[in-house]
Amino acid sequence: MHPLLLLSFVTVQLVLPAWGEYRSLHAQRNAATITAGASPCAGGFEKPSYQFSRFQFNKTTIEAGDRGMVHFQLSDVVNNGSTSCATPYLQDPNKPMWNACDGDYNNVLLPKTSFRYTASTSELEINQLWICEAANKTHPLPYFSSAKIDLVELIDCVDEETQTRCTIGDDRVPTFNGDYTTPVWKSGEVDVIPPSKKAATDTPWNPTPCIGTSFSYPNWDVQDFSRDEETGGASFRLKNHGNNQSVACIAQGTEWSNCGDNSTAVRFTEETGELSVNQTWICNGGDRYPEDVTFRAVGSAAIDPESPNSTYIKGSLTEPIEMTPNVAPEGVNHPGCLAISAAPSWIVTSWVWNEKWRNGYNSGNLSATFYNPANGFNLTCTGDGEELNRDGRYGYERWWGCALARSPFDEYQVISLIKLNPITEIFSIDQRWYCNGNEDELPSYFKAVGDVATTLDCFWTNDTAANFNVKTCSQTELPLTVQGEVVNRTELAADTFFELAPEGYSCTIASVLATQWSTGWSSDTVYTGATFPDTLKTRDKFALQFLAMDGVQLVDHKDVSLTPYLPTSDPARWRDCKDDTNSDISSNVWARHSLECKWQLDLATGYFAINHTWYCDDKTPDNPIVFHAYGSRFYDFSCYVYRDDEQYTCGPTGLNPPPVLPTYLTWKSVPAAELGAYKGYS
Repeated sequence: MHPLLLLSFVTVQLVLPAWGEYRSLHAQRNAATITAGASPCAGGFEKPSYQFSRFQFNKTTIEAGDRGMVHFQLSDVVNNGSTSCATPYLQDPNKPMWNACDGDYNNVLLPKTSFRYTASTSELEINQLWICEAANKTHPLPYFSSAKIDLVELIDCVDEETQTRCTIGDDRVPTFNGDYTTPVWKSGEVDVIPPSKKAATDTPWNPTPCIGTSFSYPNWDVQDFSRDEETGGASFRLKNHGNNQSVACIAQGTEWSNCGDNSTAVRFTEETGELSVNQTWICNGGDRYPEDVTFRAVGSAAIDPESPNSTYIKGSLTEPIEMTPNVAPEGVNHPGCLAISAAPSWIVTSWVWNEKWRNGYNSGNLSATFYNPANGFNLTCTGDGEELNRDGRYGYERWWGCALARSPFDEYQVISLIKLNPITEIFSIDQRWYCNGNEDELPSYFKAVGDVATTLDCFWTNDTAANFNVKTCSQTELPLTVQGEVVNRTELAADTFFELAPEGYSCTIASVLATQWSTGWSSDTVYTGATFPDTLKTRDKFALQFLAMDGVQLVDHKDVSLTPYLPTSDPARWRDCKDDTNSDISSNVWARHSLECKWQLDLATGYFAINHTWYCDDKTPDNPIVFHAYGSRFYDFSCYVYRDDEQYTCGPTGLNPPPVLPTYLTWKSVPAAELGAYKGYS
C-alpha cells in the first residue's frame, strides 16, 4: 500500500501538503537523480566528501504508533556522484533502520549506498560500498566509505496535531566526511610452505599386486630344509609371501650367506636351530601404482630339521616403513580376546538421551560411547529420531544400529546395536565380534547382549516459538559397566584368520606411498550488511578428502578474518578442520583416525595449506602408526560478483582441482594405549 494511503485515514488535511512535495520528488528519482561520477573501480577517485539537499523528515501517529519517513538527495562533492535516498516504507523512528538509496547495483561504477537517520539524536549516517572486479577474475576489491553528521543545529521542525515535519534549508548544509577504507594486502604475512614438486599418483589399495601383500605379509615359508652334518650348514628354499617368489639358499656357519639372487641373506645357528632372514625385493603396482617400491624385511624362527613340514617365519618391515604387520579383522587378535569374551562386558564412557515433546508426540535420540575389553573396540553410537509413541502408547522401544567403520574385512566387522527403555531407563547393548584361536581353542564368533539400569540427571529446555520441549538426560556415574551374556558362540576353522586377504583401502599403504589431500574450496561473501567492515564475513566451504583414510571432513567456516584486502584479514591463521554447521557429511573414518587438522587459505593469492596428524592401525592394531604431514598448493582461481544477490564467490578453476601433496611427512609407531598423547603431535 502507498505510504500516503496509510496516513490518509488519520487526517487528510494535514498529511497531503506534507507529502505532496515528496510524491513529486519520488516521481523524478529514476529519471535524473543517479549520477555516476568518479569511482575507485575506474581510477581518479578521492576520499568522498558528502553534502545533502532537499532533506525532509516526517513523523506521524497512526494506530501502530509513531511512524516516520526520510528523503533527501545525497552528493559526493569531491567525486561528482549523487543519488536519491528515501525510506521505502513508514518506519518506527525509535528503532532506526538502514535503508538503501537509489542505484543500479549491476553497474560496477556505482556504489551500494545506504543510510540511517536517528530521530532522537538527529544523526544521519551514510555508508557506501564499491565492489571492483579485477580484470583477471581474481579476488574483487572492496572499497568502503562511512560518514555521519549531527543535524541538531541544522534541522527545523514544526509540530502539528498528529504530525511533525522537519526540514533543512539547502543553504545551511555543510560538507562532511568520515572513514574511507581501501583494500589492504596482507598476504606477505603468510609463512608460505613450499609446495611439493612431486607429481600426484593414484593411491594403491590392499588388492594392488605385490604391494598390498608385501605391506600385509612380509613373511616366508622355509621349504625342503636339510642339514649338512659335516659343515653344520643347511640348504632350503625360501618362499616370500609378499611377492610369491622363491629362492634357493645355502647357509654356511654362523655368518650371513647370500642366496643366489644376492637380494637375500640368511644365517643358520646350529646350536639354537634358529634361521634368520634379511631380504629385499621390489614391487610395481602396474596401472594402479606405476612406481617401484622397495621392501626390506627381517625375521627369524627355530627350525625343526626332523619335521617334514615347512616352517613359517614372520617378518618385520624395515623399508619402506618400519613395522611388524599384524593384519586381521578388527579386534580378532586383541590380547585375551577368547578368554574375556566368555564373560563379556562393556565400559560406557559417555551417555546422553534427548527426548523432544511436540504437539502431544515425543521422539528421542540416544548417543553413547562404549568400549569392549574383549576386542579393544571403542565406538560412539547414535540413534536418531525414535518416535516413542508411534503405536499409541508411551514407551515404544527398538534397537538402533550403530554406524560401521570402513574395514578391509567387511565379512568380519564388529556390529553393534543399542537400546533404551525410556520408562524403566534400562540401557542395552547387543554386539557381535570375532576372536582368533590359540593352541587350545579354535577361532570363534560371539554374539552377546547386556543391559544396565541408568541413573540419570535430567533438565528441560523450552522452545516456545517452535512449540516443543526437550528433555536432556545424562548418566550421573561414568564410566558405567554393562555386564553381558553370550547368546551365541560359534567355533570357526583354525586357519580362518591366517593371512586373510584384505580388500579395499589401506590407511597405512596410502599414507606411506601416496599421502595427498583432495579438496575444491569455495568462498562466498555477502555484502548486504550496512556496516561493511564489521559484517563482510567470508564463508569458506570445502570437503577435505584424505585419500589415505578414504575419509571425508566437511570444513565450513565463516569469519571476517577470512575476507581478503580488509585490515582484519588474517590469512596466516591456522584454522581447525571442523564444520561449524554440524552437517552429517563428514565420515566416521575421519573422526576416528584424525588426531589434529588445521588449514590456511589466502583468498588473495589462492594459497591453501594443511597441517595434519592422523594414525593408521589397519596393519598394526596393537601399535598404531602416527603420521604427521603438512603441504600446500597455489590454486588458479576465479571470482564472480553477483550484484543482484549482493555477494561474490571464488573458487579454483576446473572441475577437479589438483590435490595437495605433502612437503613434509614423518611417522612413528606408538602403543595403542598412548594414542591420546599424540593429539596435536608435531
